[in-house]
Amino acid sequence: MTFGEKLFKLRKEKGFSQEALAEQVGTTRQAISKWENNQGFPETEKLLQLSNLFEISIDFLLKDEKSSNDVNEKGYYVSKEMATGYIANQKKVSSYIGMGFMFWALAGIPYVMFTANLTWRFLGMAIFIIVGIGSFVLGSFSEEQKYKVLKEEPLILDYGYLKELSKGYQAKRGIYVALFVPSIILFIIGILAISLTMSGKFAWCEYHSFVFLGFAMGLFGFCYCAGVIDAYELLIKNEEYSSRLSFKIKHKIKDKINNL
Repeated sequence: MTFGEKLFKLRKEKGFSQEALAEQVGTTRQAISKWENNQGFPETEKLLQLSNLFEISIDFLLKDEKSSNDVNEKGYYVSKEMATGYIANQKKVSSYIGMGFMFWALAGIPYVMFTANLTWRFLGMAIFIIVGIGSFVLGSFSEEQKYKVLKEEPLILDYGYLKELSKGYQAKRGIYVALFVPSIILFIIGILAISLTMSGKFAWCEYHSFVFLGFAMGLFGFCYCAGVIDAYELLIKNEEYSSRLSFKIKHKIKDKINNL
């Protein structure tokens, strides 16, 4: 990828027109056009301004594919701003999805607590189920369109930022794993307890409300941690992600559709 191609992608990601970018760095639209067409390079001061504006290194801007680690790799360039925004968005989406499953599991509490009052039983269950559906809807609408391309294309990240992101993830990964493991345990215990009760091994009782509470907590923790870990690893381990058979098939289908 040449300097001009990188500049063009970065400008588009920011949503700048050539005129807007020219104003940001104190030059003309014609100059931006020449840079994007590889008909010239900005002076050092302008390079520094571009580096700060797009939050990438000058080194990455100037190196072409032949002198970088991405020599023959075709992919979508991900800026620091976009990567940070994607992780934050996935945390939000994962929270809503996790809460959706959590509220559905909590619907079991009124089921076992109000055996003598069917009105309260079904009203309580209906409230939890409706709130859960609402949470799923919010999760669906919270996923921003601009980040979908990250799951559809091989990605290119600035080497310096990739190291920074990997280091930050390693520091946080222990926390997510510490939450992920007990969440799985609670989930499994809940499944076993509910399955054994439904098969007639145990009778339903009010103490099953604790089973549903633990089950709900396990579902939320599992969905949230899995979503966040997947977001980080999509960026950091993208080579492995884009090598999966499912990814390659999906990418080929997309290319064929685009070529129609």
